[in-house]
This record gives sequence, structure tokens and C-alpha cells, in this order.
Amino acid sequence: MLFAAVTQEKSFRRAAKRLNMSVPPLVLQIDELEARLKMKLLERTPRGVSPTAQGNAIMPMIDQLVRQAEILDYSVKQMQQNAQGILTIGANTESMLFFIPEFKKRLAALHPNISLFVKEIDSYQVETELTDGTVLIGMAFFDTLSDQRLRMANLINEKPIVLLNRNHHLAGKGGVSIKDLRNEDFVFTRRSIAPRLFDGLVVFCQEVGGFTPRIIHEVESSPRQMGFVSCGQGIAFLPESFRQWMPEYIRAETITDAAPCLPLSIAWNPLIESPLRDIVAEELKQMFVDR
Repeated sequence: MLFAAVTQEKSFRRAAKRLNMSVPPLVLQIDELEARLKMKLLERTPRGVSPTAQGNAIMPMIDQLVRQAEILDYSVKQMQQNAQGILTIGANTESMLFFIPEFKKRLAALHPNISLFVKEIDSYQVETELTDGTVLIGMAFFDTLSDQRLRMANLINEKPIVLLNRNHHLAGKGGVSIKDLRNEDFVFTRRSIAPRLFDGLVVFCQEVGGFTPRIIHEVESSPRQMGFVSCGQGIAFLPESFRQWMPEYIRAETITDAAPCLPLSIAWNPLIESPLRDIVAEELKQMFVDR
């Protein structure tokens, strides 16, 4: 964890502050790690530190150990509170913001001895995380799976809303047609992060609006989409659940001719047996039936 903190912060001083320790013992422990492994992991320069080739090579293993340590620490704390089963679920940001908190409350009422550990993942990571067994349920925007060994269930199809700067000429009209947006500049989440969401929105523009969106920015997250819209540098689509989360300079408008086309789904790996996973998956599906 110390090595990971130093490489992430690129500074012993910042890493020590983050770890709530002083710099000398941190440096000493990194030196001892390098001596034990008989390899140099960090390059020290007046501008800071950076991993060597060897350091970069072992970084994935270090990251995995850090994740496992985080899960272990959470599990111990939950067991101290009488949790008898702990399940790791991978969820995208939207799910973590709008659905997982409600589900954890529901699960606590129905199955008080089951605890969830939530790991943030992007849509493209779902299949890999399930295959590796890193998570037992993946929750994100997708409607098909490449790996036919995996199973999935659709939870909800959300309508897209359009985010406009509050000074945009279409803002405040109480709804816009997709065709009204044909000449706009768009901000999308990168296709590599959420390929099916990206493609679904492009197809929506083509089939309903009769145009291919002119994408001027591809960003890593929904908040970054909001950032560009706030600054008047493009408009963006987001799922309808985001409507409750609009900053001051953004207006969320209904798209009057939009049908539900953004599929929020869960997936799991049936090759990994887990009665606990099966209980949680069924309860999660039922929550959306009851909504």
C-alpha cells in the first residue's frame, strides 16, 4: 500500500500526508522493500518520484493486493457487526449514486446478515471482473455480453435527457425534440469506457433524429460531461436518473421523442457457485420490479 501511495502521489511528501505518517519512515520502508526484492522500484528526482520499468511491471499485482486489503478490512468490520456473508458487487457511477444506496437499505431490512462491498467499475470492465471473480455481480449500462458463459438480466431501460447550459436557446422550454439538436456540439463519455451506452446514443440520434452527433469532447465520466456543459462548450446526454443531480448552470430537458433506450443491467458468472450471489441478484431484480 505504501508503494502504491507513493506512485499515485508521485511524491514521498504527499504520500506521507495521505498515509498520515512522516516522510523518513516512509522512505525507509520503500528502501527496505527494494532491498528485499533486489530491484529498484522508484526513480527519485528533484521533481518527485516515478516508477521504474520494474516498478511498472509489478504495479498490477500491487493494485490487486491493495484492493484485496480494502475488501478484507471492510469484511472484518462487517463481521464485527454480525454480518455472516459479504458479497462484492461492481457498479458504475450511476448505479452507485442512484440505485445501490436504496438497494443496500432494502437488503439490510430483508437480509440483515448479508453485507455488500461495492467496487466502482466502468461498463467495459464488467465481463473481465466477473470472469476473474473480482466481483460476483456487475451492474452497468449494457444489453449484450461478449462472453456467452456469463448471464445477465435487464433491470431498467432509462430515457435519455439532454443537458444544456442554462443560457442555451433551448433551455427552459419544457422539452425538446431530438431533431432540434442536429446542429449541436456534443460531449460524450468515451466509447472505451461505456461502449454500449455510447453506441446506443449514437444510434438513437441516427434513427430518431436523422443525424450523427457531432462529438467534440470524449471524457471519462458524467461529471466531466457536466463540466463542459456548464462552461457552454457542448451539450450532453445522460440517463434520466441524473435529473435530480443538476448543477446551477445546467438545465436538464426532456427529449419529447425519446423512448427508453439506455439499458441498466446486471451480469454474473454462473461458473462460480455462490448462493449468496444468487440471493442478492434476485433481490436486486425484485427491487426494480417494485419501483
